[in-house]
Amino acid sequence: MANTVYPLWKGALQTELATLKSLDQPAPNNPALALLTIGAGGYTYSDFHQYYTDLTGIQSIPKALTSNTLTSNVFSAAGTVFTGVTGTAIGAFVIFRQNSGANTTWRLVLYEDTNIIGLPMLPNGGNILVTWSPSGILAL
Repeated sequence: MANTVYPLWKGALQTELATLKSLDQPAPNNPALALLTIGAGGYTYSDFHQYYTDLTGIQSIPKALTSNTLTSNVFSAAGTVFTGVTGTAIGAFVIFRQNSGANTTWRLVLYEDTNIIGLPMLPNGGNILVTWSPSGILAL
């Protein structure tokens, strides 16, 4: 699967903008990042996935994105460090939108598995740093 914004997130933006809030909001309404194992026993992308609970193969504890900005419809954030990561090969990551509700209401925003330096990678107990492009993560 190529990098993509989840279609159900795009649809929700059109119909639920008042309740979704902007991606640059602080906790508990902040976006977060999950590292995923893909393929057998891991996550397989689907256009029909909508919530955090649709994810499988999550590696490590997801991390909240920080220093989030939305400027000229381009979303950016600071780099994210996952510490002491172990487990099976990581082949993708997902940005999802947390809120104060249960994880069954956390919407999936962005799936990335293509053209990412270092992926797939086999964790060795060290840290993993996700660094975003200076031009932003995604344009809305």
